[in-house]
Amino acid sequence: MTATAATTNATRARLIDATVDCILEEGLYRASSNRIAKRAGVTWGVIQHHFGTREALLLATFQEGMQELIDTLESASITGDTFEPRLESLADAIWSFYRQPRFVAYEQLTLNLLRDPTMDAATVRLVRRQQAKIGELLTDLTTQVADREIADVLPPSALLQILRGLAIGLVLSDAVPRRARRAAPDPAPTELERQVLLDALTALVRGTPRRGPDVPG
Repeated sequence: MTATAATTNATRARLIDATVDCILEEGLYRASSNRIAKRAGVTWGVIQHHFGTREALLLATFQEGMQELIDTLESASITGDTFEPRLESLADAIWSFYRQPRFVAYEQLTLNLLRDPTMDAATVRLVRRQQAKIGELLTDLTTQVADREIADVLPPSALLQILRGLAIGLVLSDAVPRRARRAAPDPAPTELERQVLLDALTALVRGTPRRGPDVPG
C-alpha cells in the first residue's frame, strides 16, 4: 500500500468513527456534515472529496458496521457436544457485536436508510441485501445450537430473537442519557443478565422445573 493510499484509508476511517461518535452523542439528525467534519478535525471539503455527500458517508458508516457484524458471524464457531456450550458460543457471537455501544448508531442508520423517503432506491436495496446476509448467518449459527430434539422445545428462530433481544435491549438501556448502568465501554460477556437468561434457556430445554419461593408450612 502506498503512503497516499494509507493516508486516504486513515482519513476515511477517521470520518466514519467521527460519524458514529456524533450519532451516539447528538443523534442522527443532529449529526450534520459540519459537525462530523469538526469532530474529525477536517473541513466539509474533505468529506466531499472522500464521500461526495452526507448520505454517502452515512451509507459507508452503515456498511462498515454491517461488515464488522458479517465478519464476526462468519468467524464464529459453535462448539460443544451438548446444548449448554453451544448456547454459550452463540451468545458470545451475538454479544460481541450487539452489546457494543456502536450498535446504537448502526441501528439509527439502518432505520434512517430504510425509512427516509429521500433515500436513493439503490441505497435501500443495498441495506436490505446486507440485512438478508446477516439474517442467513445468524440463522445458520442458531440452527447449529438447537438440534432437532431441542428445536421441538425451543425453535431456533425463537432462540435467536431471545438472545439478540436481550443484547439489544441492554445496550439501548445503557444508551439512555444519565441512566447508563456501566462505565465500561465493552461490558464483560459474563454479565449477570446474560447468565440468568442462559440458565433459564437451559432449564427450559432440559425440562428442569424452576423452584418457586419457599412457602411457610
